[in-house]
Amino acid sequence: MSRILESKENSTTNIPKPEIFEASRQAFIRAMKIGYYKAFYKQGLLTAEQLERLIAMNTVKTDNAADNDNNHPAA
Repeated sequence: MSRILESKENSTTNIPKPEIFEASRQAFIRAMKIGYYKAFYKQGLLTAEQLERLIAMNTVKTDNAADNDNNHPAA
């Protein structure tokens, strides 16, 4: 049985890790935050005004972020 475990360990070391662009990672985090905010609103923990303000805070892009997004349109 130890041979099976050793062969599995050796075979997984050659698999390259996928690259995730920083802009994509940030876009995912923003989407998750907005999802949480909407869930809080549905539970009555936020008012509509608070929800709008939180979403606006997470969708505003700075000049630097806008330049980076040209390279990664999915963000």
